[in-house]
Amino acid sequence: MIAQFVLTAMLAGIVLYAWAQYRQSPIVGLLASGAALIGIYFVWIPSHASELAALAGIGRGADLVLYVWVVISLLVILNLHLKLTSQLELITVLARRVAIDQALAVDLPNNRARDGRSSDKSGRDIRRRV
Repeated sequence: MIAQFVLTAMLAGIVLYAWAQYRQSPIVGLLASGAALIGIYFVWIPSHASELAALAGIGRGADLVLYVWVVISLLVILNLHLKLTSQLELITVLARRVAIDQALAVDLPNNRARDGRSSDKSGRDIRRRV
């Protein structure tokens, strides 16, 4: 009975977090809330998880919950990997753009920038005095 209360509190925390994050990512908020609410249902009525597992051809309800959790976790990991890859590509493009812009801003023969600054041998900018 204590485990049911602990699991319910943890899943309720997930529901609250998903509700708070709904504005940033509605799909993730809905899916997380739905999964947590289904989890709460199965925590309090585990016989229904066993019946659903039997319909799916799986021996126990706990096994069904574990299999579903593994699949959801793999989908989340794949999604995070794809987002991280796209962020790294964006950072690379931005770094190239900054490097090109800085290279174009310097007038190489005179070692003088477009805005009237020049640099000394240490690379520090020196204001041109007129």
